[in-house]
Amino acid sequence: MIKKAQLKLILLLLLALLAKQSFAQQILNTYVKEGLDSNLAIRQQSFDLEKAKLDLDRAKALFLPQVGVNAQYTLASGGRKIDVPLGDLLNSVYSSLNEITSSTKFPQVQNQSIQFLPNDFQDTKIELSVPIYNPSLGYNKKIKEELINTNQLELNKYKRELVFNIKQAYFQYLQAVKAVEIYNNALATVNESLRLNEKLVKNNAATKDVILKAKAEVSKVETSLTEAEQNKNNAAAYFNFLLNKPLESSIDVDSVLVRTLQKEMEVLLDVPSNREELQQLKISEKVLETNLKLNDTYKLPTLNGFYNAGFQGYGYKFNNDQFYQLGGLQLKWNIFSGNDNKLKFKQAQIDIEALQNQYSDAEKKLQLQLTTAYNTYRAALKALRSSNDEVISTKEVYRLMQSRYIQGSALQIELIDARTEMTTAELKYSLAQLTVLNKAAELERVMATYKLD
Repeated sequence: MIKKAQLKLILLLLLALLAKQSFAQQILNTYVKEGLDSNLAIRQQSFDLEKAKLDLDRAKALFLPQVGVNAQYTLASGGRKIDVPLGDLLNSVYSSLNEITSSTKFPQVQNQSIQFLPNDFQDTKIELSVPIYNPSLGYNKKIKEELINTNQLELNKYKRELVFNIKQAYFQYLQAVKAVEIYNNALATVNESLRLNEKLVKNNAATKDVILKAKAEVSKVETSLTEAEQNKNNAAAYFNFLLNKPLESSIDVDSVLVRTLQKEMEVLLDVPSNREELQQLKISEKVLETNLKLNDTYKLPTLNGFYNAGFQGYGYKFNNDQFYQLGGLQLKWNIFSGNDNKLKFKQAQIDIEALQNQYSDAEKKLQLQLTTAYNTYRAALKALRSSNDEVISTKEVYRLMQSRYIQGSALQIELIDARTEMTTAELKYSLAQLTVLNKAAELERVMATYKLD
């Protein structure tokens, strides 16, 4: 029964430890997601993406019939006129008819003067037009679709850079916290040395100058501790700034993050095809190719249909006399435009060739960036392991030197140097950890392995 109880206790402790490590590993990922969700610059770029989507909707709308109301009312006075000699033409005939019929059925008429500009004239109609054949509309829609992808890639590129900055800021904060911890330990060590020297002086085993030197060491460490705390506060403020949070917000510390990243990552030194820069160039090439086809549509005609229905006449009456309908087809075909379209076509071909050359150049640069980042990361790992050995050695040297000092076989200056070397080694190791974390984050960015939503 006792063994079973002990086994259960051990299992519970292991589960608690695993849960703690799992929680710690999620801290940074949570912060990164929070930064991506709240960053103001990302919100601004999201607006550009939404505008691009609306541009696509507008391109699609060009395929639909366009309906509108067009109303025009005119008042006119003066202007050109045309004289119609109705009286001169008809009055003699009417007079003869009146004599023959012995009546006045055919009255005399006046000559007329008709004004070209219509007065009190209205034309109110509903206009409908629909594209029947227009190949440029399809290519225009494809271009808008690709531009949406370009905006999305630009947004992803900024997100990836933000993830890198957030991680760097968090690692900087962890290093600042560790520096404060190191100086606190150093302060406890020098305070203990001060008490030891005071006891030695009290027992007449040393002179008072050792106390003064010990107090100077305490002051020196306190000054370094103050600077470390200031650096910690500044690192916290910058990290909270990236997360769009109050600068004084508390930050959770991931205690197992450093240990998990000290194992060398396996990297395939090939340029990842999902790098936003390469994808943007590919999309730009597609846009140019589509635009090339769009420019080539000048060889083809366009055909639109239209239908108008409304009322036209003098005065607003809207009766059957004023009602009219008009419908038909409109064909447009540019036969010759001074070779302008052919020159545009050749320019587009040159742009595509230039973009292909740019893609090859970018691919080589990214390959160099990836190789350099990986080599730097591996060098940082080796430096970290060497720094760890140095910390172990300096701690052991200080322990031995302290023992010899108590026994009176070592000078105080030797003890101070040993303590200083131990603190320096611990700080160096902390900075080496920061370097490994930063290089790992840089390698992650170069390889584009962080999964963006």
